[in-house]
Amino acid sequence: MTRLLYIEWVKWRRFRPFQILICLYTVLFFLICFGLDDIILDKVIGNLTMGNYSSSIILEEYNPYKFPFAWHTFAFIGKFFKILLAILIINIISYEYQNGTFKQNIIQGLKRGEYLFGKFILVFLLSTYSTLLVCIAAIIGGLSHSTISEINFYENSYYLFLSFLNTFTYLSLSVTMGVIFRNTMTAFVILMLLWFPGDMLWLFIIPENFNMYRPFEVIDELLPFTVHQTSVWKLITVSICYQFFYWMVSYFKMKKDLT
Repeated sequence: MTRLLYIEWVKWRRFRPFQILICLYTVLFFLICFGLDDIILDKVIGNLTMGNYSSSIILEEYNPYKFPFAWHTFAFIGKFFKILLAILIINIISYEYQNGTFKQNIIQGLKRGEYLFGKFILVFLLSTYSTLLVCIAAIIGGLSHSTISEINFYENSYYLFLSFLNTFTYLSLSVTMGVIFRNTMTAFVILMLLWFPGDMLWLFIIPENFNMYRPFEVIDELLPFTVHQTSVWKLITVSICYQFFYWMVSYFKMKKDLT
C-alpha cells in the first residue's frame, strides 16, 4: 500500500491540473462558506420567518452556522464542489490512457489490481481531504456563531462520514467514466448526462418505491437540504453497493483493455 501511495504521489505531485484543481477546490469552498455567509443567513431568515418573530430570534434557534447545525450545513455546501474533484479524477485517468502510462506501469510489473488499487487510494485521499475541509469549516463556523453552552462537537458530527461517503461514491463513478471513455471531455459530458436527464429516466423504469435509490439520488440524499427522507443506513448500504459495482466495472474494463 505504501509503495502504491508513493507511486501515485510521484506521478501527480507536479501534475499542473492536480495542483490547480485542488487549490481551486479549497479556495472556492471556503469563499462560499464564509464569503457569502450573510447571504446564506438572510436566505435562512427569509425561509423561516414566522409571525412576529424577529430575525435575531430565528437565528438564535435555527442559525445554520452554529452547533449542532454546522456539521450539516458545511457538509451540504461541500457536496456541490465534488464536481471539481471528479474532473480531476477523470483527467488523471484519461491522461494515463492517452500517454500510455497505464500500459507502461503494467509492463514494468504493476498488476492490474494494484494499478486500480492505486486509484482507489487516490479517491480515498481526495474524499478524506474533502471531509477534512468540511470539518475545519464546521469547527470555525460553529465556534464563531455558538456560545460556550451550545458547543457540542459530537451531535450531528456523523454528517462528516456522510460527506466522505458522498464524495467517495461520486469519485468512484468518475473513475469508471474515465476508464470507459479515456477522454476527459467525453467522460465528463457522459457523467453529466447520466446525472441529467439520465437519472430522471430511471423514474420511468423502476418501481416508485425504489426511486430514492437511483444512482445520483442516493448520492444526493446522503446530504439533504433539510432532513433525510429515508433511512440513513439504507442510503449508506446502497452507496457502498454502488461503489463496489463501479470499481468492478472499472477492473473488468481495464482487464479487457489489456487482452
